Amino acid sequence: MTIYGLIAHPAGHSQSPAMQNKMISKYGIDAYYHMFDVQPDNLASTISGLKLLNVGGFNVSTPFKSDIIAYLDELTPLAQRLQAVNTVKNLNGRLIGTNTDGDGFWQSINPNQPHENVVILGTGGAARAVIATAKQYGVRHLTAFNRPHVGWSQRETAIAYLSQGIGELADLSDNRALTDALGKADLLINATTVGMNDARTLLTDHQVGLLPQHAMVVDMIYRNQQTSLLKSASKNQLLTQNGLSMLVGQGALSFEFWFNRHADRQLMGQTIKGK
Repeated sequence: MTIYGLIAHPAGHSQSPAMQNKMISKYGIDAYYHMFDVQPDNLASTISGLKLLNVGGFNVSTPFKSDIIAYLDELTPLAQRLQAVNTVKNLNGRLIGTNTDGDGFWQSINPNQPHENVVILGTGGAARAVIATAKQYGVRHLTAFNRPHVGWSQRETAIAYLSQGIGELADLSDNRALTDALGKADLLINATTVGMNDARTLLTDHQVGLLPQHAMVVDMIYRNQQTSLLKSASKNQLLTQNGLSMLVGQGALSFEFWFNRHADRQLMGQTIKGK
């Protein structure tokens, strides 16, 4: 039996094992997907151990998506640009890293939903993965809003580079810029954790109401399936989507990267919704 898995800390809340083992079982593959809760200072020994086990591959989550790169033999061009990896494949003893987060997000959006103008809240790892893949999915202009912080100019440069020239960084407290961007947006994405464990939201009902009627609001949070942001969007009769579809999307692409077989996204989604 070949071992696959997830390395993360903490790892207890992950839905990946249920999703991946359902697909492994569907195809009758002699493999098992296991969860590895790894203390940050144990990453090197964990990778050595996984190599000794001759694992087939593994997912990488917080806080290891960048640190893992030092232990890999090869990166896909996207992972190289992002400097972040969420999926690793063991190919004849060589560890190859890629990132399925951005593609998983964009493939979860109905292609008929307008998405030429995008507003994204946050510039963390999940946001950057979405920004780095936006252009190939037809996004023409993207504004990433963040609170002012140290290293702002470096972050501005990073957003422009990752987005291949279609993205810009803006100050969340700049009401004029935010009002203008929301008024033109086809798609609003919350890529922060605000609203995951409470009723907080980065935007007021009034601000959400500035979105055009055809706009869609996506909250990457999946543990709180109806965040305050999504409730506000629903009140304004806007289309909404939580983070479960992206979770399934990135997981399906990981499965396909490892096994070269089509992943049944509907089955994977039903598996984690039933949990």
